[in-house]
Amino acid sequence: MSPRTKEQNEEIRKQRRQEILQAAILVYADKGYAASEIGEIAERAGLARGLVYHYFKSKQALFRELYEYMMDATQQRTKAHFEQNLAAFQLFADYARMVCRQVLDAPAISRFYTRISLDVHYLYGAEEFSPFEWMKSFIEPMTQAIERGIQEKSVRSGEPSLLAMQFWGAVSQGMHYLEQLKQELAAEGTSEREKEEKIHAVLEQVIESALAVIAPA
Repeated sequence: MSPRTKEQNEEIRKQRRQEILQAAILVYADKGYAASEIGEIAERAGLARGLVYHYFKSKQALFRELYEYMMDATQQRTKAHFEQNLAAFQLFADYARMVCRQVLDAPAISRFYTRISLDVHYLYGAEEFSPFEWMKSFIEPMTQAIERGIQEKSVRSGEPSLLAMQFWGAVSQGMHYLEQLKQELAAEGTSEREKEEKIHAVLEQVIESALAVIAPA
């Protein structure tokens, strides 16, 4: 067997890092940062503990990369969504539904996003990271879509960046509520059919409430 090429080694390295990051999402979703352990992440990834340390020198380094990977993915997905050639109000309706559906379709990823704001202080010092600056960058595509919507008269008049922040606040709070509701219904032993009906009804209410923030008078 001929030795692997440099390109093959690089591909394997990328794959291993991805496997570790994906495993870290699952462990974090269950336990949060403080209780997450490298050994359990390695087990979830099907790798030796020492191999995880080969790619990430510490738990903090691993979760920093995970945080930046997830936040970048969110920004890119949001930017791509609001660049679509659709009416502005429809873009916000579709986006609210897409994000809220994540609670049902990708629960571990949803829990990551709802929990991570509480754990950022474990990853960065106060001078290393500004949540406010990140949020400004994150909502910029929404702000631009609101500016267009105001011109189209499909979105109410107002300060675009404030409306974007208020819309996102309603969506993110709705995600928190849906997550808590899922856990409560599971603890109560609610049937799958009842659980699905209840969550669907609340999901629609969350979307309606978020859109009410930007709907024209």
